Amino acid sequence: MSRERVLRHRLAALVMGSVLVATACTSTSEATETAAPAPVDNGVFVGADGVATTVGDTSRIVSLTGDITEIIFELGLGESVVAVDITTTYPPEAEDLKSSGSNVGFGQALAAESVLRYEPTLVLGDQSIAPTETIEQLRNAGIPVIILKYQTTLEGVEEKINQVAAILGVPQDGEELAGNVMAQVAAAQERAAGADAQPRVAYLYTRGPSVLLLFGQGIPTQAMIEGAGAIDVGAALGDGAIPLTPEALISAMPDVIVLPESGVKGLGGIDALLEIPGIAETPAGQNRAFLAYDEAYFFNLGPRVGSALDEFVDDLYPQLSD
Repeated sequence: MSRERVLRHRLAALVMGSVLVATACTSTSEATETAAPAPVDNGVFVGADGVATTVGDTSRIVSLTGDITEIIFELGLGESVVAVDITTTYPPEAEDLKSSGSNVGFGQALAAESVLRYEPTLVLGDQSIAPTETIEQLRNAGIPVIILKYQTTLEGVEEKINQVAAILGVPQDGEELAGNVMAQVAAAQERAAGADAQPRVAYLYTRGPSVLLLFGQGIPTQAMIEGAGAIDVGAALGDGAIPLTPEALISAMPDVIVLPESGVKGLGGIDALLEIPGIAETPAGQNRAFLAYDEAYFFNLGPRVGSALDEFVDDLYPQLSD
């Protein structure tokens, strides 16, 4: 996946909510966009940007994405996190950290000063973090920065958890956590496979009437929809975030429309949602088949992905619980 595409997808999937190094022992190599962080030897990790970074001290961590933050806390290392980005909303301890002012702002518009003031011993992010000049400034200041691959699939969750755990020196805990999470995912998928038909599902991102996007190919919402055995109508229409038009929505004919809870609230509720041109003409609109979730819970693709997928399957196929 190209860096431009990674940025576009992360912006669409996470940043709309805000619409708003190397050490002396670290060496750089030619960036490889698909490379996954991997241990080399004695605490040296090669990131998705091709940079080898030595990790010696994990006592003061800055996390640049919400999913990475969740993994760190789930591994029991949350006390080492000194600052997070604005996409972090879970767990409550991390949200409290952000709300109290210990946040670096928006990871896709990162300023070196916003990170350096927390005197981190390790910074973790993924390929969506920008600009690259800021990452280099941090590394030039002697801060170890590891960039993980930006994951958009359910399978990638296991890799992501194991990578973070290995970087933080708790690989066995990572294997246990990843195993539990993927077992939840597999159980949810198995239940979904028992459904009689595949519903057509659209993920509609909204922050009010002025922000209406249909999420398409390559956004984590696709992984959740297809992981639940449904058809992602947005993915069939195009790549990334697609401006919503009545014609596109009606032609997609979704049986169910999924939205962020905050978006429904911003519109003024379900009745206001039905006033958006095209929605009332869809099967979802006619049957008021709308599902709303906290956006980080639904598509952060972190440790909660198994429980989120399980809940989605329950809501999508109520007959399976009868």
